[in-house]
Amino acid sequence: MMEYTVINILDLLETVGEDEIGSVLSDFSCPQNPEIENFLHNNAVEFAKKKMSITHLVFDDHAQLLAYFTLTHKPSYIKGNLLSKTSQKKLSMHARFEETAQAYSVSAYLIAQFGKNYGWKEGKTISGDELMDLAFDVLERVQHQIGGGIVFLECEEHETLLKFYQNEHNRFRIFGERYSKRDQVKYLKLLRFF
Repeated sequence: MMEYTVINILDLLETVGEDEIGSVLSDFSCPQNPEIENFLHNNAVEFAKKKMSITHLVFDDHAQLLAYFTLTHKPSYIKGNLLSKTSQKKLSMHARFEETAQAYSVSAYLIAQFGKNYGWKEGKTISGDELMDLAFDVLERVQHQIGGGIVFLECEEHETLLKFYQNEHNRFRIFGERYSKRDQVKYLKLLRFF
């Protein structure tokens, strides 16, 4: 099994500077989802400097950028009627139910970006499940320091994405949707307790 190193982009910025980070990030390619590539190339450093979200870069043992994920926290409302009784009970441990909205108000961790680098030859890769495990390693360390127990993400309604996020390993469940007028795309909202 390959060894991976996860580096917080702020730590890398402090160590090598913004110009060198730009060079490292420019090798990242994700033709399946240009939004993932665009965020890393154009927004990740600025968002991290403003503490809006923090990107974590995943390197192999040869310092090749294999993937990245971006984490932040975000308030959200979750309609109770969209969840099973068991999920509602778990949710009530981390959220406040607001009668007027008939929804749970929660501040949760958000996996804002999640992508693999397709710019390298075969053999230099990381599985989606391995990448998710690395993201949860970071989230569990943060959880130990500040609390919380809910992670959510949004994705387009594609069968392959839903199979991945909802598989037995990753265990995310749909709790809602939103429509982006700007992108003209429906995004599904998924959550996971941890």
